[in-house]
Amino acid sequence: MATPGLHPGKPNSIHQAFSTAYWDGLRLVTYVSGNNLVILSQPSVLRQTIYLDRDGGAVDIEESTGNIAVVSGPKILIYAPSAERGPLLQWMLQWTLHLDLDDGVPNGVNWGNEQELLVAGKTVSLWAVMGYGPHRLWKKTLAVPAMLSAFSFDSYLAATVGKNDKLVKVWRRFSYDMANADFDFSYLAHPRAVTELRWRRPFSRSQSMENILYTVCADGVLRIWAPTDSVESSYMQMWSSLDLFDVLPRSLPGELRYATIIDNKDFTRATESAVRNAKDDPVSKQRMEHLIEVASKNPDVCVVFDQAGRMAVFGIENIGSRVRRAFSIFEILYDSTPVQDFPQNCQHLSFLGFGASTSKEPDFVLLIHDFNAGIRQYESNFSTLLYPQSVECRLRLTQVWTGHYKSVQSLVRTADGKAMLSSSNHAENIIWKPRQMFGTVMLEPASIIMAPDKVQRAIILLKGQFVITMQSFDLVLWDCRSPKAKRIASSALVAHKKRILLNLFLLPENFEKTGKFHVLAVYNDRFGIVWEAQVPTLDLSYTAANGHSNQSKANGTTNGSVESNGMNGTNGTLVKHAASISAHLKKLGEFKFPVPAGDTLVSVLSVDPVGWTAELTGSIDSYARDVVTSISSEGMVRSWTARMAHGATDPSGSVQWLETASVDTGIKSLNLAKGSTMKKIALVDESSTRLTIWDIGEQHLEYEERFKEGDTIKDLDWTCTPDSQSILAIGFSNRVLLYCQLRFDYTKELPAWAVFREINIRRYTPRVIGDSIWLEDGTLVIGSGNQLFTHDKRVDTHKAIQTLHLSSHKVPFRNIFDIVSVLNGPLPLYHPQFVAQSIFVGKTDPVRKVFVTLLKELKFTVPSEANVADIDSLVGMRIEDFIQPTDAMVAQPTRQSRAAKYSQLFSTANLAEDQDFDTFNEGAALALTDYLKNVSLPYLTSHQQISLTAIVEGMGQVEEQRSSLDENGVRYFLAFRLFILHRESMIQMPYRDHNWAYHSESQEVLVDLIMKSYNGRMTWQQARESGMFVWLRSSTAAREQFEAMARIIYTNSEPRNPVDCTLFYLALRKKQILLGLWRMASYHKEQRAMMKFLANNFSEPRWKTAALKNAYVLLSKQRYEYAAAFFLLADSLKDAVNVCLKNLHDLQLAIAIARIYEGDDNGPVYLDLLQKEVLPLAYRTGDRWLASLAFYQLGRKDMALKCIISSYRNEITLDEKSGEAEDLESKMFLVEDPVLVVLYRQIRDSLRVGTHASIGITPAVETQFVLHIAKLYDRMGCDLLALDLARNWKFVNKLEAAKPPPQKSMLDMWG
Repeated sequence: MATPGLHPGKPNSIHQAFSTAYWDGLRLVTYVSGNNLVILSQPSVLRQTIYLDRDGGAVDIEESTGNIAVVSGPKILIYAPSAERGPLLQWMLQWTLHLDLDDGVPNGVNWGNEQELLVAGKTVSLWAVMGYGPHRLWKKTLAVPAMLSAFSFDSYLAATVGKNDKLVKVWRRFSYDMANADFDFSYLAHPRAVTELRWRRPFSRSQSMENILYTVCADGVLRIWAPTDSVESSYMQMWSSLDLFDVLPRSLPGELRYATIIDNKDFTRATESAVRNAKDDPVSKQRMEHLIEVASKNPDVCVVFDQAGRMAVFGIENIGSRVRRAFSIFEILYDSTPVQDFPQNCQHLSFLGFGASTSKEPDFVLLIHDFNAGIRQYESNFSTLLYPQSVECRLRLTQVWTGHYKSVQSLVRTADGKAMLSSSNHAENIIWKPRQMFGTVMLEPASIIMAPDKVQRAIILLKGQFVITMQSFDLVLWDCRSPKAKRIASSALVAHKKRILLNLFLLPENFEKTGKFHVLAVYNDRFGIVWEAQVPTLDLSYTAANGHSNQSKANGTTNGSVESNGMNGTNGTLVKHAASISAHLKKLGEFKFPVPAGDTLVSVLSVDPVGWTAELTGSIDSYARDVVTSISSEGMVRSWTARMAHGATDPSGSVQWLETASVDTGIKSLNLAKGSTMKKIALVDESSTRLTIWDIGEQHLEYEERFKEGDTIKDLDWTCTPDSQSILAIGFSNRVLLYCQLRFDYTKELPAWAVFREINIRRYTPRVIGDSIWLEDGTLVIGSGNQLFTHDKRVDTHKAIQTLHLSSHKVPFRNIFDIVSVLNGPLPLYHPQFVAQSIFVGKTDPVRKVFVTLLKELKFTVPSEANVADIDSLVGMRIEDFIQPTDAMVAQPTRQSRAAKYSQLFSTANLAEDQDFDTFNEGAALALTDYLKNVSLPYLTSHQQISLTAIVEGMGQVEEQRSSLDENGVRYFLAFRLFILHRESMIQMPYRDHNWAYHSESQEVLVDLIMKSYNGRMTWQQARESGMFVWLRSSTAAREQFEAMARIIYTNSEPRNPVDCTLFYLALRKKQILLGLWRMASYHKEQRAMMKFLANNFSEPRWKTAALKNAYVLLSKQRYEYAAAFFLLADSLKDAVNVCLKNLHDLQLAIAIARIYEGDDNGPVYLDLLQKEVLPLAYRTGDRWLASLAFYQLGRKDMALKCIISSYRNEITLDEKSGEAEDLESKMFLVEDPVLVVLYRQIRDSLRVGTHASIGITPAVETQFVLHIAKLYDRMGCDLLALDLARNWKFVNKLEAAKPPPQKSMLDMWG
């Protein structure tokens, strides 16, 4: 598979910088770029990049072995292919040829046979490369260092020529003795300097063929040289020549001509491929007839180009045969139409052409090395290429191999992603523009900036037409509208020893309105500088006959014209006045970055303008686009917008700043950070392996992940989809992970971000990733070494579907935007998350209607071949069904009259046999679950469909108890059913569900349903799962269930062990029952000791002390539960509770023991447990459900309400050792469950009117809370519930609620 958007590096501007060969079924191409050896195979697959310790020189591939020889300084490196094939094929260093000092750095390296290598430079030498190691066979010092060299296929003849040399030395080998190899030489004289030479290549080494030498010199003549004696082959003479200016006449003085030879070997291969691929239409037949006619002459082919790209093709007949025949050159075609995309303004071009070696390759490929730019690959249909009549496209450009010479260190883009600047660790900086080419997104070099010093920071203006760079001593404005950028303005920088630059950035203003750019710098001491940049433009003003003027600006041009059509002015006449505006870059003033005095600045980061909203509006408010994000040493993150304060007299006030959002992350040591205009920021701590993603606007943590040690994060980059869904690219040493945001899930507590694509470049290059960046339309650019890789928005659909479990989705996944949209868009109405959230907010009737409609759809829908039903996401429902006002959010049990209840006893609607369901009942639930177990629903994963089935079954059971379960009871029981389904990933039900049960008026029914679920045998593990002893309000009911559980725990094991139930019976204060159980345990080794000990009176101090001593002994033996029991025996309830908390880490067990042992909910130990343990735990973890429940049980209903919506820090006492918040759990988005709004309204409506206002909950605060919850619903994919909440929320005081809320941050609201 071809590497998308491959920019493997700019080839070195030397002769013999690239080579090709057909080896082992692969067409290989290799070239040197800087100090890298790049190996590719057709069609344009990057096989490997090999790092060299010095810049690479001449390179050559040996066709029979696949060995590659490359010059690297004063040595020759020979790389051999590994034994593996396919993707695992690699080239490894096999031998190193160390040259002598007098050899210098060679300019040429050429294989003869598979074991001999010619090296040419200051000397010419022959090396034997064999299994026991390379050694030199022969060496000769040259008067003029060789610039070009060539070695014949049979290692018999070699040719060398120096720079600007007219004499080609032909070396003839007259000794093949390995110990005494030797050559003599003769000269081939040319009238001017020789620029090209090459030997003709045979089909194979076994072919009997004369050695033919082709040379081209500066006079524009191709000369063909052949041995004078076909037997001895000792001398060469010119057989024929071809004047390139005769075949393509000169139109301008000083023009150049280029020629390349297609050997008969490649001509034949290309012809055979053309025959295989020939079409059956008349035009194709005519072209094939001409090609076959040419092929009948068995020629070599000479292709001639001029600098414009016009071409002529000639055949060379009867050359190289040992049987003497008439030698001739004949014309095949002349085409005056230039080749499209031919290199322009080039002083030197090198060519390599080859025919198809396999059926998968194009007929013919031509590689052109442009010393100024790179290597261009052209492909052609061979019959079209050689057709003499005019054709549309003879050569089609399919690849350009270019890039940097040296390693890319940084990538910078324009705000709209339409241009990019790449900077190397040398003075090489290139402006690129993305362009759709070759079936993917490629980068086209637009201009190169050769800065005198390393560029530290850069800003791109006007889509790459201008660039501002910061070097060590100045700020420079560059004009990049030509291939080589020009320095047009600068501003000196004043160095300050203690001042560290944190960021240099552009204020994203509307240039068309202002005509100027403003560049800002912020330093670590809050000091800032603002510069004004003016690019050269043409200011055109028009004066009409009536004296009125009109002005316009042609941005980015230095000259231009405007045509008048007489439509303005009184008499239809306009007079034009042109005034050129010169460029300048000047310092406007200084400012203080307005972070609070307590913040120590460590970073000021430019915000990635994802969504391409690149410009600021005229006003400055909290809705304006963010410009930068500041981070303090204490982990406080703030986002800022800014604008120029036009008309300000004080230079220090030239920039107006406004903080738009902030969040306290608590991360004090940061290594990397990146923010986006979507109010997202990604942070990497000092370990470089811990990633956190925050929503600054909503002030919560969305995601946290720790990577394995050594897998350090190097780079962060943001982009987004057209519908504003965020995508984050995380760069490591050799790979990039693409994360997309997911819907919030508060039922299963799933992560809010996930990897949907991995891009790994390890197989292509050993170099680490220098930088990566997003361009427009979802194109990601990765810089590694001197290479650039562009990956467009297309994605491996099958792999993405398997990774993200999207197989049942009907939406076609064409690119990353489609995938992200499906993962974040509105949920179908039958999605288990939407159904569960609808039930939580009291919309059980619309849910029942969805189930009935879904059942009818499944009955009459024919599934697809993949067994997916064709069902609309709305299942025929109206939006109005979900946004009607409802009172179900108030915790009132559903009541029915006696007549209504008993009228349904014999209703046929409850019978499963009735298949025409119009209402949801048990029968409908059974029928629907049967369908869901057999037919897949679109847009649901298999696990989501299982969850939906569990909800349907649960709702079916609720229908049985519909007359006795209130809304809170329904919420709890539904959550209980989902927990049973997901219990493998959850220890207990969340405290959210405990609140539903606690505020339910049908707790007895809930207990019965739970006991049925556990088959009447509930152990402590199951009691903890359900939270029963936390939410049961009746102490009597709790005691009954506790005693029943103690009996079950005792009878669960065989043989029965009284130790298992000791803690529970002692909590019940039933020591005698426990003693009786020990009497029956004759098989237990501790029976005698325990019976004797339990027989004592533990109200006496002596025996209390004995029980305490035994408790501490048991603690030392880590028998914690048994130790807690002995503390109870000593009447030390507090110590028993502490053991449950500190050693068993079981809060629910501590609560249960305290409640049961003290007999009611007003015991001092129980109240102390709530105040000193439960509330601090809720604060540290951010669990507002637990906090509200604890305050309610303490009798503080006002605080049970307040803690839902605002901070309650001052109402609790925190242990100094535990600290305020030791981890990020309290900041995670999961603590902001949107269903809190239901609990809030229930408690608010149960309090006296005005209570909520007395504790600081004003209508403005409540409004922000409701809007925040609506955003959470939207993030969950429950858009209808967000709309319903915003539309139907009822305030206590409507007049106050109608007032606009003040600008108040979520941090103030949530504490």
